[in-house]
Amino acid sequence: MVKIQFTPSYAKMLEVLLKNHPNLRNSIDTSEARFRDNPRDTRLRTHALRKKLHGKYAFSVNGDIRIVFEWSGKTTARFLAIGSHKKVYGRIKE
Repeated sequence: MVKIQFTPSYAKMLEVLLKNHPNLRNSIDTSEARFRDNPRDTRLRTHALRKKLHGKYAFSVNGDIRIVFEWSGKTTARFLAIGSHKKVYGRIKE
């Protein structure tokens, strides 16, 4: 089982996303539960990121919503950002 830590920027992005799209709550909760149980679950489409996001990873909540994270240990992941493809990949700083 993977332990998840939430960064303040992730928490803020999640709050705004759910305020604007409350219908995403179930999809986010389901994806997070799948990730906790098995981060390599094929339904998540987990993948490594490149270029300025090298060393970070992302998985899909639905067609456009992504969660960007990094490993901070063998069984601990830090969630860094959540949102649309364009928003999360443009938001993360090195």
